[in-house]
Amino acid sequence: MTYRATSTVFYGPNLARSGRATTRLQRSSQILALLLILFFISGSTACSQDDGLDTEEELHTPQLDPSNPTTMVGNEEGAIEATTIPIVPTVTSSPIPPTIAPVPYEEATEPPTLALNDLSIRSSDISVYPDGAVYAGDLVTIRIDPRIPEKLAPNDVDVRVFVDGVQVVSNNVNWRGFDGNPYGLYQWVWDTDEKPGIHTIIVFLDPEDIINYGDESPANNVASIMMQVEPAENLPETEINARWITEENDCCRVHVVSGTAAHRDMAQLLEQVDAAFQEGAAKLSETLAGRYNVYMVDRVFGQGGYSQDSMVVSYLDRDYIAGGLKELLVHEAVHLIDRKITPNPITFLSEGMAVWVAGGHYQQQDLNQRMSALVEIGRYRGLDNVINDFYGTQHEVSYLEGAGFIDYLVSTYDWDLVKAFYSETTARDADTLSEAVDVNLRRVFGRSLEQIESEWMKYLRRLPRDSDAIEDLRTTIRYYDIIRRYQAVFDPSAYYWTAWLPDPEIAQRLGTTADFSRHMGSPVNIALETILVSAGSALRQGDYGRANALLDSVVRVLNNNGAFLDPLALAYLDIVLTASDMGYEAQQIELIGNRATLLGSKSDDPSLVQIELTLGEGRRWTLAR
Repeated sequence: MTYRATSTVFYGPNLARSGRATTRLQRSSQILALLLILFFISGSTACSQDDGLDTEEELHTPQLDPSNPTTMVGNEEGAIEATTIPIVPTVTSSPIPPTIAPVPYEEATEPPTLALNDLSIRSSDISVYPDGAVYAGDLVTIRIDPRIPEKLAPNDVDVRVFVDGVQVVSNNVNWRGFDGNPYGLYQWVWDTDEKPGIHTIIVFLDPEDIINYGDESPANNVASIMMQVEPAENLPETEINARWITEENDCCRVHVVSGTAAHRDMAQLLEQVDAAFQEGAAKLSETLAGRYNVYMVDRVFGQGGYSQDSMVVSYLDRDYIAGGLKELLVHEAVHLIDRKITPNPITFLSEGMAVWVAGGHYQQQDLNQRMSALVEIGRYRGLDNVINDFYGTQHEVSYLEGAGFIDYLVSTYDWDLVKAFYSETTARDADTLSEAVDVNLRRVFGRSLEQIESEWMKYLRRLPRDSDAIEDLRTTIRYYDIIRRYQAVFDPSAYYWTAWLPDPEIAQRLGTTADFSRHMGSPVNIALETILVSAGSALRQGDYGRANALLDSVVRVLNNNGAFLDPLALAYLDIVLTASDMGYEAQQIELIGNRATLLGSKSDDPSLVQIELTLGEGRRWTLAR
């Protein structure tokens, strides 16, 4: 995945500023009254926790502890209430896998573009990072997802954010997501140093009541949440002295956080990163432009990586994305290398090129057979639709079609012609992206998009049927759909549709590491992720029946709002809790009958320890003898 922009600017008509003088005065008075009320709430709450709060303006903001099943959250009025993620107690049950027949479920759909008539915000529209508990000393980022009328330009919406009555943000709604919806992102704007306790965050939209059209009710322009900052002495051992560590190889500067799996494996990562960049450059017929910055981090982001001016790759022991590291490294390397070829590519082509150069999306794949399988299972979508709506298309489908299209062009025409077509095609060439591709296909190859697509489909239909490729693709699509459904519910900042993709170079300059290593770590998260890791392993081995049986268990938990009623899922949860009692965090679990092999690590040591467990008397997991 490439994420090239470091900020997004919105352009739209200026809104009328005239009229309603009396109404504006009344509304301003209402807003002031709300501010005073919320300030009183925040002051009384914060001071009860910490009488020594600074009164001068702060620079940088907090969250709660979703690593605990009971999490404090702000309600619509800003008061605290408790929400509990349902976890079935450790009442052990049979670890026999359920039937292999896939469990039907409603596939996660992308949220629709909001089209409301009144500018507004709710407490649930406020998010803070890093994930998990926030500790005194963290630099915290605030995100807001307000409802903005369609005809209102987001960058016309003034945003003010206060923490305990101190303004930390004066900005506008400044970003747009993959779903096209605008949001506000304010990176590392509140420094929690020496500020443990409960704090109130208040967000105001259009506080000076400048907007006339599309903002009829000032009362819903303000929202608040109350957040817990843990004392610094409660910081996990792995983070107490966490710092960025940098080493160089021929191609890159490789950055890792101390005490992580990437730090442990730095020597081999240096070799793998260098090989990936050399392979990417060779296949693109390019030379490397100096040293690139590569960040290997201890948490999952989206599908496992993203690139801005540098590249970020997820590298952790409980990596439930199940992609090959080699393919992921080459894929992201291509996004940096190909800036020499085309600084402003069309997403369909750039992502397709990255998958093609890597030899597959998640592993080495025969792209022709995979495309043929896509057509046979009825998931193929016309190229004009995918090109114009790349991120709105199912993820595996859009990336596969992009790669298959590049592969077909290279196998049919000369690489130099394909490279010229790729480097010279931009969104500025026509009114729509598909028209831009069509214009350049005609110019370079003398064939229209429709003609090439028709010829490509005829070629694919002539290929011999590959039942393994069909089942692999079908299971792969299901696997990643379920992963994204898990992320949307239990780890939303990792879900690519709403992902928090921090700029690693800024974070490194600030000396902050939490956003790249801390993540949701409740027993629910760990259990579901270890099941997904097992499913991914079965998928890579071609054991589709086992993969789907494991996925069934995840679906049952999701369908039951996080309750572990499924026997297989409950067995994983029991093992996770047993490991925790032994002082380990489960990273991978292999469960066969009444025996389990656990790979775990301690909080102060990233080394993996293998533990053999058996289901003993009282249906408790104990050390195998």
